[in-house]
Amino acid sequence: MGKELEEFEDFNLETFELPPEFYHSTQRGNEPPKPERFGIDLSTPSRRWEDWVVKLTFEKLGKKHGNGFYVNVPNATFDVVLTAGHNLVEKEEQYCSNIRILNDPFKKNDITVTPEMIRVCQRYFEDPDELNAIYDYGVILLKRDKKDRVRGFGFNLMLGIAPLPGVNTDSTEDEEKDLLYDRDVYVSGYTPGDSPYDDPPRRSEGKCIRTNSHQLQYKADAMQGMSGGPVWIGFRGVETVVAVHNYGAENKGQGNRGSRLNLNVWRTVFEWVGVGWHGKSLHYRGSPTYSMHLYLPQNYERYSATANEGRVRIGKPGLVDTLFDILPVAAKPKAKELDAGYGFLLRPNAGSSSAKSPLNWVRWDPKKDRVSLTRRFDGRCEVKIPQLIVQPGKPFAIQAQDEDSWKQVRMDMKRLDEGDLKLLGEDPKSYEDTSEISFVPLTRDKPFELK
Repeated sequence: MGKELEEFEDFNLETFELPPEFYHSTQRGNEPPKPERFGIDLSTPSRRWEDWVVKLTFEKLGKKHGNGFYVNVPNATFDVVLTAGHNLVEKEEQYCSNIRILNDPFKKNDITVTPEMIRVCQRYFEDPDELNAIYDYGVILLKRDKKDRVRGFGFNLMLGIAPLPGVNTDSTEDEEKDLLYDRDVYVSGYTPGDSPYDDPPRRSEGKCIRTNSHQLQYKADAMQGMSGGPVWIGFRGVETVVAVHNYGAENKGQGNRGSRLNLNVWRTVFEWVGVGWHGKSLHYRGSPTYSMHLYLPQNYERYSATANEGRVRIGKPGLVDTLFDILPVAAKPKAKELDAGYGFLLRPNAGSSSAKSPLNWVRWDPKKDRVSLTRRFDGRCEVKIPQLIVQPGKPFAIQAQDEDSWKQVRMDMKRLDEGDLKLLGEDPKSYEDTSEISFVPLTRDKPFELK
């Protein structure tokens, strides 16, 4: 025993390395651990998700039961409860009656849900049929307490986008696989016989056996009456929702079904709650004389990385034809507005060939001092814009993650000579492009603005 104590006294947690035989089964080679492969962090309270699941009752050919769940939508003016559309819609363009949230875990009482608090996907609202299962989702919007707001499950758009094989030249075979396929998922909720006054919600677990852009199928058990509950996983160490459970298996041997929380779903939700910026150009406040903004090509070139790179466009004011929609793409359950991740989505110009092409995201790459277009959304498309959240309409910084640190985007126009600049003053539509984009350590500068 004494020898064991001596060995423990010499133990140094900071230098300790776990032997390979004890690696998690998904760990490959000597790569550093990635939280998204290991589910929930040990520091996360194991049952806090129970407070984010709510039980619903409503009248629809008699009294019915369903579920909903709080989700952390950053910068929204409401607390958001996601649920299945058929918990809210009785028939074409008509809501169910007497909808109630039973014993809301935050209000500690029942909440009566009125029509003005409800939003449902329009496709399902007009034709509420199981054939429209992928559109079977809606929300209940609750008045937010600014001092004590409800956040709920986290989300990450990376989990809502099915892979697009072959669109990038720098992708690996493993990256082409859907992140959710063959992964354990949880389904949570109350059955009709469960009482939220006395019991916590149930949780079942099973493999996600089928995925596509709009729907997930999974072997996690779900009973009738659990529709509207969250389908979720541990991602980046926290509870992250990936679908709204709404139907059982369509055929024997198949899994239960849920509407996948993809980009279309999130854009609809963000529109309902008034979140995001649309059709904006990104300007840099680097010159009192000339306009500087981020230019990106409209057409993605699959086999040419340099053709997809962003440039600083200089003019007086010059031609501005690069516009973005800026949307939340990630938020953890306890994350406040400042910590949410945002993505810049290129808005196609009217009449351009890109108007009918797949979506193009802006990728921010501190390692290469490069901003570029990509059709594959990944972690490099996620940035923070904290000052813009605090003071919309005011100048702000763009922060991108560089491994364990954060860098700030910077633009310059030092490579342009006086002759180039003189020509800009002669034609208000003329411009010069420069590749002077870099990523620097965080400062207090707020060099960007939206126009």
